Amino acid sequence: MSYRAVITAAVAAGLLAGAAASLPLAGVLPPADGHGAWYASRAAGLTAYLFLWLSLAGGLLMSSAWFDGLVNRARLLAAHQAFALAGLALGLGHALVLIPDGWTDFGLADLFIPFASSYERADTALGTIALYLFAIVTFSFWFRGAIGPATWRWVHRAAFVAYLAALWHGVRIGTDTSAPPVALFYVLTASMLVGALTVRLVYVRPRRQAPARPPSRAAAGPAG
Repeated sequence: MSYRAVITAAVAAGLLAGAAASLPLAGVLPPADGHGAWYASRAAGLTAYLFLWLSLAGGLLMSSAWFDGLVNRARLLAAHQAFALAGLALGLGHALVLIPDGWTDFGLADLFIPFASSYERADTALGTIALYLFAIVTFSFWFRGAIGPATWRWVHRAAFVAYLAALWHGVRIGTDTSAPPVALFYVLTASMLVGALTVRLVYVRPRRQAPARPPSRAAAGPAG
């Protein structure tokens, strides 16, 4: 199966899983009471954060060769890209769904121009910056040949800045951050990412020893 097929399947599976999960959750969550767009934005924001975290953590473990021999690297790369693309789509939805909301006053400029919003100006701007940085990092894969591997590696390091910006944005501006499940979600994901980064920095892949070469016929033959 090609990596494009894996990306398509992963994105489709994520969308189907989200739709299926929303049915039982609908009876548990409180009524929207006219705040449906806000709740949808928060749900999309948390899910976008999760997918982008999965992409970043998966990329760290893949580059450390931790899963070599256990998971096919091409499929792991495809999953890494699929998570990033799904996270970007959800992040875009997280912003756009607020525009028709009657309880907020967000426009395109507020959402997509950093520091243009009057609502929590700095924290809102960090969310916008995180989305742009993640988009640059994600799409840089298809331009690696044009920009060169050295530049590409530096661009990819911006994913850590994007992650920190997204985490700060979610913690500071999220109306549900004080809820224990959401707070635990942020703590666990951040801690696990630190673990993945540690593995990436200190793990050394064991070197494979070359098989012993059989003696040549001249060396094996009788002397004289």
